[in-house]
Amino acid sequence: MLFCKMNGLGNDYIFFDSSNCNKSDFDFLKSNVKSITPKLSDRNFGIGGDGVVLVETSEVADAKMRIFNADGTEGMMCGNALRCIGKILYDKAAATQKDYFVETLSGIKHLKIIENDGSKSVISTDMGLPKLVNIVDDVEFYNVGNPHAVFYVDRLNDTAMEKAKELSSIYDVNAEAVKIDRNCISMRVWERGSGETLACGTGATCVAYSILNKRNNQNEIELSLRGGKLRAIKEKDNISLIGTANINFIGEINLDYYGKNQ
Repeated sequence: MLFCKMNGLGNDYIFFDSSNCNKSDFDFLKSNVKSITPKLSDRNFGIGGDGVVLVETSEVADAKMRIFNADGTEGMMCGNALRCIGKILYDKAAATQKDYFVETLSGIKHLKIIENDGSKSVISTDMGLPKLVNIVDDVEFYNVGNPHAVFYVDRLNDTAMEKAKELSSIYDVNAEAVKIDRNCISMRVWERGSGETLACGTGATCVAYSILNKRNNQNEIELSLRGGKLRAIKEKDNISLIGTANINFIGEINLDYYGKNQ
């Protein structure tokens, strides 16, 4: 069964495209994805990744995305994986189309291909606007399909990540530690179900919204994550994220190792 390993700023996933898979194989994977995902995501005994993404046909968009964290739990949406799907669709269309719509559990998302050079693409994704749910002490809680906790620190060190991990465990959220040094905005992410990842698109959306709401004269910022940089542009009812999507490699798995035909 064919798969494609891809990443957006180092946030890496294993993608299975139903149009490239035998139907019975894809149906088996889909039915057992929550138990198979941890095995595939294991970086020592599996392919390795932050989770698994299923790309399916959609009746209302160009494709449908379902995303599963490394522990097998299902996520609502992922901005980095969304950019990767944009590249998958662009490559399948042989570069004849630049705008795409993807169905997610958080609604239909618009993508636009900005640049493409084979293994890497630069893609803009419409993320919508996060909703501020609550503020507890110095932590801002948002929902942008996925729940997030954003807090600001003087140092992006292990202490900051321990707090992010604790927030994630207590409130069942993804947590972002953010440091602002003049015009340089850096962040680290702890994702529920995956641990610390190199990037998080929905988390970056919440951080951008938090900062730009405090800067009335500014509608665009650049965010530095451990895996690279994202550009965020705030409009009236949307935040667009611009970043890369890369192909790591293409491979094949034997589903018999995961219980099929046994």
